[in-house]
Amino acid sequence: MRLKGLLFVGSMAVLGVAFTSCSKGEELYDSGAIVAQQKSEYATNFEKKYGPIDPNQNWDLATMHPISSLPSTSYAGTRGDGDATVFLKKEGNTGSMSVEKEVIDWMHTNMKAGVNNTKKGVPFYLRTQEQTFTVVPFYQGKASYYWELWMNVGGIDYQIWTKNENLTYNTSDGKSHNLTNDGVPSNAVGVTAPTYTFRATPNQNLYFYLKVWTAGSRSSDTPNTTTTSMDKKMLALEGAKKPANVPEDNEVTIIGCEDGTDNDYEDLVFLIYGKPTPPIIPVDEIEITETKRYMMEDLGTTDDFDFNDVVVDAQNVYTQKIHLKPTANGGWEEESRDKPVYKGQRAIVRAAGGTLDFTVEIGTNTITRWSKSQDFTVTDMLNTGWGGKSIYYDGAQSILAKFDIEKNDWNPATNNIKVTVKGKGQSGEVKTITFPKQGEAPMMIAVDKDVNWMTERSSVPSSWWYKVD
Repeated sequence: MRLKGLLFVGSMAVLGVAFTSCSKGEELYDSGAIVAQQKSEYATNFEKKYGPIDPNQNWDLATMHPISSLPSTSYAGTRGDGDATVFLKKEGNTGSMSVEKEVIDWMHTNMKAGVNNTKKGVPFYLRTQEQTFTVVPFYQGKASYYWELWMNVGGIDYQIWTKNENLTYNTSDGKSHNLTNDGVPSNAVGVTAPTYTFRATPNQNLYFYLKVWTAGSRSSDTPNTTTTSMDKKMLALEGAKKPANVPEDNEVTIIGCEDGTDNDYEDLVFLIYGKPTPPIIPVDEIEITETKRYMMEDLGTTDDFDFNDVVVDAQNVYTQKIHLKPTANGGWEEESRDKPVYKGQRAIVRAAGGTLDFTVEIGTNTITRWSKSQDFTVTDMLNTGWGGKSIYYDGAQSILAKFDIEKNDWNPATNNIKVTVKGKGQSGEVKTITFPKQGEAPMMIAVDKDVNWMTERSSVPSSWWYKVD
């Protein structure tokens, strides 16, 4: 294999170490020397693990692509929004549904590739009911991008399906064929589609989204873009033909998805049914966030590279008003959208895997601080899977703390965030972790929100910061 991009190909400058002077039988404690020694050992161990570091290696790996969602219950607070008891679970095994030729023909006739089909549906979100609901991805148009279908229920994210997964089409010769990037062809006489049934806490907001990779494969943990039903990238289709095998007396909503910019909404079509189906609600306001996730090591040990001792999301937050107008059939359509309005910045602490007290400091002129000891026992390892505990990457249980960044003083270009860590004991040394310069061994990295942190003592894979072909 040949490595490309910003590779580990050169030697890094050795970090300077301040030594103390000693006489026979006497040692002079110097916390600065101890911290310098720890950092030097860390840098040496980092190169042993990952290889020499290119002097130009940049540890800011985030794209901060904007993500739309429903507005937060509260813009900011010391604890997470929502109820920690919100649940979302899959019921039973994945099933299947036969979708007849008439439904496929309707898609080919009414949802033509490359044609602007914006007027054939409306942006929406839904509200969960007491009853279960079932999601069925049953049609794909020609699409070279790779994507995953996700949903968010009450702040909990769940991956439903991956492109082409368990979806086959049938031809008149009785043969079954796996789907490819060419989608469901015009000679298909039917489709066998997977079914996924869920139960969730009632009266929770529900919306769908696609994570999209333009490379045609899941080339990294971070998608190139995320399209949602709030972005007018998913439409509840009006007049779409309902498959005959939907259980009797169940209501159906059929949803067309756009993975790019041509607005044909036939890249993926899925349906949701229930008795009743979650009701469709028009979207009149959305929240847009640009997030950079900082993952850090606290130098509790010098050979640990799980980067989960401190995990903090810093965000720019916007809201956007959507103006709707009624249609003749009793529905609605989007008339216009206001320009996004900047609301400010916030930080969300997601994990704290170390056993040392730390203080996060964000800003240059006005510093926003949060310490682990404010809300938690310092020695507790939080949301990193220690002791067989669950890790929560979303929902209220993934929020250890949430707070405004004062005077919006976070600068994502300069990464003006640092963490001070206090060693154990009365004379514990204080370590300051800042964002690394190019070519340094990192104790902090920046990634996108889609990148999950590691479990305890599981090293970050080197693929995070260089590509292999």
